[in-house]
Amino acid sequence: MARKIAVATTVRCMSGCCDPSGYPEVFDKKTAARDVRSFLDKGLDSTAKPMVEALRSRGMEGSTVLEVGTGAGAALATMLEAGATGAVGIDISPHYVRAARLLMSDRGHEEKVAWHIGDFVAMAESLEPADVVFLNRVVCCYPNMVDMVDAAKGSTTRLLAMAYPRKRWSTRIVFGLINTWARIRRNTFRVFVHDPESIRRRVGSPDFEEVASGTTVLWHWKVWERTAGSR
Repeated sequence: MARKIAVATTVRCMSGCCDPSGYPEVFDKKTAARDVRSFLDKGLDSTAKPMVEALRSRGMEGSTVLEVGTGAGAALATMLEAGATGAVGIDISPHYVRAARLLMSDRGHEEKVAWHIGDFVAMAESLEPADVVFLNRVVCCYPNMVDMVDAAKGSTTRLLAMAYPRKRWSTRIVFGLINTWARIRRNTFRVFVHDPESIRRRVGSPDFEEVASGTTVLWHWKVWERTAGSR
């Protein structure tokens, strides 16, 4: 018999900043199940894998983790298995949180993770800072880059890992098609190609030092470490 995990569906969202109503339709039960299968069959995706490896190289043993946009929980499970001792997982889709909680239960991490559904920016000040903050392909789903990046870097005491779109014609075509599909479906979900240089400067020195980076066809990924005395 399939197991069921109840998940509260209360969503906190900043007024005028995002409309969460379309997100669960895009990140639905079927998509969550597909993402779990992909992780179990193939491992982490092309941005999460090198980011987690870079974090491990900086030392994750005994760390706490905050992941914004957990998806089906693949990266969070991997970071716990790399030595993190506790985590907070946040996603705007209740379907993804439900799938992630089942994955954590299957891998013996159920008691290590506290879950929240909603807009991370709206709840950031109420959360305890974590040693590691992780955002894989999340900034692109939020209209206000400044608020999202500021909330993320303000929530880490040590390491910040982030993947976001490259500013290329191919990325704009792909994202344009996604947004056109959403408009046709009368869905409020949108994706955004925020300027990568503006993101880099927003995190930037003197508070953070870039310690790892890479690219794929569509994505930049970077890991920053907080400089001594910056918090």
